[in-house]
Amino acid sequence: MLSRHRRRVAARWIGAGLAAALATVSYAVPAQGAPADVADAPIPSLKETYADYFNVGNIYSGRQTYQEGTPNWAQVDRHYNVMTAENIMKPDQLLPNANINLDTGEWNFTFDEADYFVNESLARDIKVHGHVLVWHSQSPSKIFQGGRDQARANMERYIETVLTHFKGRVVSWDVVNEAFRDGLDTFDPETQNWEDFLRGGPGDYAYSGWYNAYTTDMDVEAGESPGDFIYDAFVFARKYGPETKLEYNDFNVFQSEGKAKAIIAMATELNERYAAEYPDDPRQLIETIGLQSHNYINQTPAFACSDLTRLPGLVDESAEEWQPGACSDHASVERSLQLIIEAGFTANVSELDLQVWEAWNAEPEGSNRANYADLDDPTVADRFYKDGFTYWVGKIENRMELEAIQAQRYAEYFAVYKKYSQDMDRVTFWGLTDYLNWRATHNPQLFNRDWSEKLSADAVADPEGWLGVKKPIIDESRLTDSIAWADSLDLRGKNYKGATLGAVNSTRGKANAVLRSNRTQAEVNAATEALVAAITALQPK
Repeated sequence: MLSRHRRRVAARWIGAGLAAALATVSYAVPAQGAPADVADAPIPSLKETYADYFNVGNIYSGRQTYQEGTPNWAQVDRHYNVMTAENIMKPDQLLPNANINLDTGEWNFTFDEADYFVNESLARDIKVHGHVLVWHSQSPSKIFQGGRDQARANMERYIETVLTHFKGRVVSWDVVNEAFRDGLDTFDPETQNWEDFLRGGPGDYAYSGWYNAYTTDMDVEAGESPGDFIYDAFVFARKYGPETKLEYNDFNVFQSEGKAKAIIAMATELNERYAAEYPDDPRQLIETIGLQSHNYINQTPAFACSDLTRLPGLVDESAEEWQPGACSDHASVERSLQLIIEAGFTANVSELDLQVWEAWNAEPEGSNRANYADLDDPTVADRFYKDGFTYWVGKIENRMELEAIQAQRYAEYFAVYKKYSQDMDRVTFWGLTDYLNWRATHNPQLFNRDWSEKLSADAVADPEGWLGVKKPIIDESRLTDSIAWADSLDLRGKNYKGATLGAVNSTRGKANAVLRSNRTQAEVNAATEALVAAITALQPK
């Protein structure tokens, strides 16, 4: 629950309208002039809090991230067990354009900074997620030159070199990043082809060097297609990095049901193609879909059914997905996770931040991050909108209210993440503080620029407390289905051997006990797996 001190700070700056809304949700905002409080204890370690659910990560932005004696390293050490390089493992950092000699064919890689990051991470018992191998942006332009065959050879050479260099040191890789165009609101896999919606394709304003290269000299009659660059990238990654988990990563997947379905159609089709061409490999080619999650607090509800979403008056009440009782397929964190997991993939939240202004360029004080003091700083003028961006007018009274709404959204998001954690490996924040974030002008993170905790830090550490529920919102459907399966069997001694029969009865009893108690998602998952294993192992007489 929110500490007394943070409640008092919130009360000082939250307007009456929002205070009333919050009071009905997760905590009562105390009256002005509440007595002074003792200093807050820090939130518990996030990596320990979520140890039974998923890894918690952040980004490495340079050597200062791991510098001993700094708040940067203190925060990483306390809260995170997996790290992603913000920039230094991107293609143009490992292989600058100037280091490619088209005349001699010589490539000079620059691994020093990436090696420092990877080696220091492992020495500190931190896992490394690799970001990124194939991307239209921040890649050397010379690698795309020469047409389809040359680009394919360049891709294999690059992936072989990088994965061989980092072999055994990186647990997973973003193999392909942002291959789809934005704004794909709807997609029907029965009537539409996912390749028609790739970045750089017909009708798309954006450019993709890989798409362009693979459509140059493309032999359609021979079965070649624009999306082959995605397939090739994953095949090369499996070939040269068989020990790593392979991930496709993209943005606005939560905001667009169509984009999620198109990505799933792509990954499913390419996995089927790989299974046919490489039948000896039991693994899926594309194993994970990463959802970047650079979201806004007034967009993209957490829950698929809006009755569980709090503060509805602060969102677009006219939108279908926010209607009371609505269970929309359109835009929610939960629905996107459901689609991905039901299709057989692991889902990861790969680049999380929750921005407080209403749109990309709605920053009221311009684009200079130095103008954005902490949201709870009383010296900051309460100019929380600018001309043309008036979403918050009439809804809130000052910036501190945005921090409270942001905390509420973070709580909702993490309640959903916990619910689906059996099919998630990690949740990675994209920045250590508001100031150390690519969208610093939107105050998107859990910590202020002086490293103090925001209300969102409390919300992430205890989402149930913020949501006013007594236990985690968990998914018990697989466990109840397994119990029903056991109940449907004729479990008598005349049918099955005693030892295996006893194992089923024992695990079924434990499974029922889990349903009746306040257990974690991990415990529910373990009970499910144990019961399924026991039923599967039944030996008839």
